[in-house]
Amino acid sequence: MSKNKRFFNKNSIPFLLLTIIPLSMILILLKRKKQKDVWILLLSNIGFAYFFEYPTLNLFHGYRYKPKMMKRNVFDSILGAIFSQAFYVPVTATFLTLLKKNWKWKINFSLFYYCIEKLFLRLNIYKVNWWRPIYTLVLLNVYFYISDGFYHALSAKKRWAMVIAHYFAIEVVWITIMYISASNRLIRFGHGFLHTWTEHFKIIPLYSLILSLIATITSSKDKMYYWLILPLSHVIIDIVLVIIGILKVNTKQLLIISSRYFLMTVISRYYYKIIYQNN
Repeated sequence: MSKNKRFFNKNSIPFLLLTIIPLSMILILLKRKKQKDVWILLLSNIGFAYFFEYPTLNLFHGYRYKPKMMKRNVFDSILGAIFSQAFYVPVTATFLTLLKKNWKWKINFSLFYYCIEKLFLRLNIYKVNWWRPIYTLVLLNVYFYISDGFYHALSAKKRWAMVIAHYFAIEVVWITIMYISASNRLIRFGHGFLHTWTEHFKIIPLYSLILSLIATITSSKDKMYYWLILPLSHVIIDIVLVIIGILKVNTKQLLIISSRYFLMTVISRYYYKIIYQNN
């Protein structure tokens, strides 16, 4: 009962209700378009959004979400960011791109999310520091056109676009796994004796981005011994970070933590085959 109350509350309900729109968009896309096109572009758009979110939220705290679905405020804010940058906005961009919607649709959806942001501020479930809603209105239009351009490059089988799509697909899964691991207190990054969660979420994206790059390179090779480079480099990096005091690991759950070393090797190779299939 307590978990349900924490999940469904006056703060979380607006976040959850807003998911109806992107969920409907995904269903429409899966019915009208190839699943491969939908998922590759969606993961790429999430990757672009994550790149934007890292400096804006994690490093410089431009805003803070308050869905009140997690006990710790920093996890709660990151969860709100996941709703926004991994679901609402990327799904909308993917929908507009794949259905070839014109500039009027882009402006209208930018205005829609601008109004949603103003509403969330009024409801006190979202707080801005130096960020301003007008930035959302302008940058969303830019983001929608980036999605169009990137999909055009993917359709034209541009090598650079496929590499970026492969990288972003890996990055999105890796960051998700890292968030789940941290929320279950399996790992924590930080400086000094006391590792704060604020420090953790400043460091963990860099950690994920570097390992995603290694995974992208190694999984694109056909020789099997290349695939061992990722788990080996992952283990070495983790050991070094533990020794110098930047990473803390829950040793009681070491088996679960270690599984990601090989899991990401399989996932990155799977994405490679999907993205480059028939290309």
